[in-house]
Amino acid sequence: MSRNPYAPPRARVEEAPNQSVRARMPFWAHFYLSPIGRTGRLFYWLLGFLPLTLLGIGAGLVVPRTQEGTRYLLTGVILLFWPQAALLARRLHDLNLSGWWVTLFWFIPIALALLHAPFPPATGTLLAWLAAIILGLIPGTDGENNYGNDPRGKMNAARTQTSAQAEK
Repeated sequence: MSRNPYAPPRARVEEAPNQSVRARMPFWAHFYLSPIGRTGRLFYWLLGFLPLTLLGIGAGLVVPRTQEGTRYLLTGVILLFWPQAALLARRLHDLNLSGWWVTLFWFIPIALALLHAPFPPATGTLLAWLAAIILGLIPGTDGENNYGNDPRGKMNAARTQTSAQAEK
């Protein structure tokens, strides 16, 4: 008796594996594209801040200072916009802050450029870059917070005491 290849699957709904969207995503896709969750300082520095900064500096040095080069540079900035926003949002989540604070990272440079402030060129970008460095130096919230579990795997002290009391 051969099995019909067009027959519906026979598995019941309860037997289907229950995986979260994050579990089905490759690590790199979650890390660079998803603003959900928390990112600790180690991953922020090694996989986020340093590579994106080196990529930006390298593009700034390699791309010619012409109108066509500016188009290429602008295209690169637009492509890196979301990965940087997702990384900064998750880092802010580690500090138990809303990811919407990321808007300040772009509002300050854009506001300084549009207002023709009496500052040297790229001052706003330098301020945003320094803020990103400071964000990477501040330790995250210990234990679970509003945005997820501790990326270092530490449990909250109150939760540890509660579970110890429940075991007694």
